[in-house]
Amino acid sequence: MPCLVASLYAQADRSDRMVVRVDETSSGPFGGQKSRSCLRIYSDSKVIYAEWSNSGATTVNAAGVVSRSERTSAFTYKLDDGDLQELSSFLESKAVARLPENFGPPHKPVDYFESVSVEIPRSRKDSKKISTREYYVADLTEKTQYPSALVLLMDRIDQIEKTAASTGKPTEVPTDCSLKPSGQAAP
Repeated sequence: MPCLVASLYAQADRSDRMVVRVDETSSGPFGGQKSRSCLRIYSDSKVIYAEWSNSGATTVNAAGVVSRSERTSAFTYKLDDGDLQELSSFLESKAVARLPENFGPPHKPVDYFESVSVEIPRSRKDSKKISTREYYVADLTEKTQYPSALVLLMDRIDQIEKTAASTGKPTEVPTDCSLKPSGQAAP
């Protein structure tokens, strides 16, 4: 009986272990336009994707208060077991483990700034962290300068985010997602 209980606790612990955590921030190209998003993928195939953005356009109400329209959304869906297994294997690969921690912008930012932070938990105390700047706006020639493991990782993240936003079910924003810029109320 004690072995069964221990096994169930171990199984429960594994079922909701985070596989990858991604946080993105962008600003521009229009003055004041901002967006933030977070992606969480768990070992039980659960995916949560949340995003907040404001538009570049400002509005003025009858009282003269200037504001920007904002949108917050969050979605959940499940990865196929095969997709999760493939992603997990890739995240644990030597190619990903050897990636440097930081990748600077491929060109000097002019009117658009983007940062992506990826965290891959390895154990309770250790994780692999990767940060990029202006990755998604890099053209194909600039992306050839990146290691192929980074290109594959970032493209897979983008693909999962798009799938979650287009086919996922609405859900609550995860408590560990900081979507709105500091100084603004949480959604």
